[in-house]
Amino acid sequence: MLQKVVVFTTLHDSDTPLIACGARLASAFGKEVCLFFQASGAFHSLEIDAKLEQYRQVLNREIPRLPVSVLVGNFHGEKLATVLADEQEAVLLVAGASRFRKLSSALQNSPIPFLFVSEDHPFRSEFRKVVFPVDLREQNKDAMKWILWFGKYNHSEIVAVGARDHSRQNRQHVERLLSSLKKLLVKSAIPHKIYRGSRSSLSIHREGLAAAQELDAGLLVLLGSSTYTLLDLVLGLPEEKIVRHAGPIPVLVVNPRRETYLICE
Repeated sequence: MLQKVVVFTTLHDSDTPLIACGARLASAFGKEVCLFFQASGAFHSLEIDAKLEQYRQVLNREIPRLPVSVLVGNFHGEKLATVLADEQEAVLLVAGASRFRKLSSALQNSPIPFLFVSEDHPFRSEFRKVVFPVDLREQNKDAMKWILWFGKYNHSEIVAVGARDHSRQNRQHVERLLSSLKKLLVKSAIPHKIYRGSRSSLSIHREGLAAAQELDAGLLVLLGSSTYTLLDLVLGLPEEKIVRHAGPIPVLVVNPRRETYLICE
């Protein structure tokens, strides 16, 4: 079974940029694109099957060599992403930016990244420039796996922005992570720029978004929140705010609470 890039569909016009994004990634990484609809119960209407089949036929005409499948499933809640990863060989989940909060429990327990795409903008990204803000957390090494994939298989340029923390110990953590990233990028001959930002680890993601917008980047890669408070549940997670303000820039969020599943060569 081929590994899959799974696209969350709603069977509305807003699916168009999401499907375009999923197809672009699956083509670049040599994966299958899977068009997924979340059913509300054990049974679903024939209209759902017909619409997904229509999507599949369009992709087959436009990209004949791209493997395309469709899936309807009653998968919800915190186990959603794990079920798709374990049972369907999903390695990446593409969803509309407006659905972040609905999918947040799945993201918090996900062993694979979510890529959030604006439904309000035509999808035009080729992911040629990828911005990666780096805070002091060791789990950034999981996000680096995806940075390498974009560099190696999509020929993306990587722009890493390191946090500028006040304490010496935190600065050293960031420095070690940036050094590890540089070694990986140099080893794979991936074009890159690495620099220290002006913000601390608490707000480096906002600086990363600003850099992505200034550079007209094709992708912003974030490490998600490690802990959650009641206030986060009410007002939204920090990464949700980044996704909301990213506009046409897709945002890939890696869950730091679980080790990321490997994507096969």
